[in-house]
Amino acid sequence: MTSSDGRSTRWDEHRARQRTALTQSTLRAIRRHGAGVGMDEIAAEANTSKTVIYRHFGDRSGLYAAVMEWVQNYILKGLEPAFTQATSSDLVALVRDLTDAYLALVERDPEIYRFVVNPGDVTGATATLVDAFVGTIGDRLGVAFAAHLPENAQARAGVWGHGVAGCIRAVADQWTSEPAPRPRGAVVADVTALVAPALAALTVPSPPLVTVT
Repeated sequence: MTSSDGRSTRWDEHRARQRTALTQSTLRAIRRHGAGVGMDEIAAEANTSKTVIYRHFGDRSGLYAAVMEWVQNYILKGLEPAFTQATSSDLVALVRDLTDAYLALVERDPEIYRFVVNPGDVTGATATLVDAFVGTIGDRLGVAFAAHLPENAQARAGVWGHGVAGCIRAVADQWTSEPAPRPRGAVVADVTALVAPALAALTVPSPPLVTVT
């Protein structure tokens, strides 16, 4: 490796550290000022200038993507126990535990959640990152369902996984928008009551397709 390669590697590492530090400063600014935080407030929290932030992220969309990546990793890590502890005998418990874990993470950092689900003037592909993240949860749920379902119900696993993931996300969005949110346990119980009868149908063979003539 040449010295120039070494300098390039050190510079890349420095930039990565700076991006991480600026992302953490952005998270602190969101917690302090709310989901509508401005770039001036973020720069002040980071003790730097907007020019420096833009140098590392390009624009607000780039900074949003970095925050979204942190949130995605944070939530997926928090949801992992619900997936790994699921048993084949109780899919309803899986959905209940997953809903509770998701809402608990939202409850812990509500302003950051509002920031990522309401990207504001963020445009382009970056604005769809939340949908892609919910799709990731749907994929994981589909795999979990498939692992616990009989052969005659396998085809439904993916559809139901994404349906339940979308339901949980919609419930979280509505819950955080309420001026006086109900207790998390009550919301989890409502979601569980909603999906329990439907999950029972997963073990029943799909009805035959009806051909319209």
